[in-house]
Amino acid sequence: RKVPRITEELCGTSFSKSIVSSLCQGLDPIIEEWSNHSLDEHTYPFVLVDALYTKVRENGRVRSRAVLMATGVNEKGYREILGIRIGNSESQDSWNNFFSWLKQRGLQGVDLVVSDQHSGLVNAIERQFQGCTWQRCQTHFIRNILDQTPKAVRDELLEDLRSILHAPNKETARFLLDQTLTKWEQKAPKAMEILEEGFEDAIAVLDLPKRYHKRLRTTNGVERLNQEIRRRERVIRIFPNRDSVIRLVGAVLIEIDENWTSGRRYLNMDEYWDWRKQQATEEAIDQSDIQQAC
Repeated sequence: RKVPRITEELCGTSFSKSIVSSLCQGLDPIIEEWSNHSLDEHTYPFVLVDALYTKVRENGRVRSRAVLMATGVNEKGYREILGIRIGNSESQDSWNNFFSWLKQRGLQGVDLVVSDQHSGLVNAIERQFQGCTWQRCQTHFIRNILDQTPKAVRDELLEDLRSILHAPNKETARFLLDQTLTKWEQKAPKAMEILEEGFEDAIAVLDLPKRYHKRLRTTNGVERLNQEIRRRERVIRIFPNRDSVIRLVGAVLIEIDENWTSGRRYLNMDEYWDWRKQQATEEAIDQSDIQQAC
């Protein structure tokens, strides 16, 4: 609706809604090709996944649908948008289908997956990426804890939580955890239950070299993609169908993806690969010792 008005102001002529619609549909094959491009040229040690909800008109009714998204950091340290799909919800089946689709396109080498703690998503990660590490998004984790904390002490507890989650190693984090549990178990017992239960998953990233902690402890990178999509989506409010969702979201993400892959490296991966070699050597030595003992 805005395009005819803008073109008339700029060019002195206007286009009908049908012409604008047909022009927009010309994006479909471009987005389809990008959305299904092969991923087997790279490995993706780090994958971040998230979903946003949007409203779609289906069968005469407005329904909430999940836009599932995944971004990855490849072996060279460049970020890529791996794919998007529309799901009825964030159910385990929806995420299983999404991850299966990514793997069919060649997704490989996944070592760490970062996401929030949605049960269907976590179960799908465990099933589809067996052997990889799951990092619970610390931003969501903190939010879950503070939701169960009395308002009067939230700011103080937040400082303690940050000290734990930003610790340089797991030993320090566990020491700070014990102090925090003792300090707050009376004033915020439910919050401490959540903290203790989710602690290990929230500090999984600390196994990696320190260089990678900051950018892999949360899904904030994906959240920023969501914000870019929301800026365009607010104009539409309710999409007429699922194809229009993919058309708009895909057009936004293609541009961002091109900027990522042609810009600066997101992470220097040299230290990661050295760490992986060291881990493999230590595992081989341990396996040898076990065999000798047997």
